[in-house]
Amino acid sequence: MNPDERLRSISNSLSVPGAQRHIFLCADQSNPRCASVEYTNELWRHLKNRLKDLGVTSAPPKWQGDMAHDPDPIDAGSGSVLRTKADCLRICEQGAIAVVYPEGTWYARLDVERLDRVIDQHLIGGRPVDDLVFAVGDLGS
Repeated sequence: MNPDERLRSISNSLSVPGAQRHIFLCADQSNPRCASVEYTNELWRHLKNRLKDLGVTSAPPKWQGDMAHDPDPIDAGSGSVLRTKADCLRICEQGAIAVVYPEGTWYARLDVERLDRVIDQHLIGGRPVDDLVFAVGDLGS
């Protein structure tokens, strides 16, 4: 498999082509300003586990990142939500901070309870949690 085919295979296994939402969570920051690294890493672990338990995220292939390993054929993932840990989302105030695309909906002061509301209502239900939103920046408009 050539390098481009490997990338396509990895993105397919992660459900990139079929994703409906993508959440970026400020976590594991190199220069924490809005919330401690310990706190944001706890939220990140919660997000990963919750999305996995709900069955809305797909796992990467076991051979991802190992160019010496011959890739096994894999089926496309069936997840609808992508997640990315961001070092800094540049707000640096009232964290933890997250943004959900494609709508570009920004959330602040996240804790486990509020993050669960974002997961249930926005990532799965498709409706932003209005009382937690502090900005909207739809990149498509």
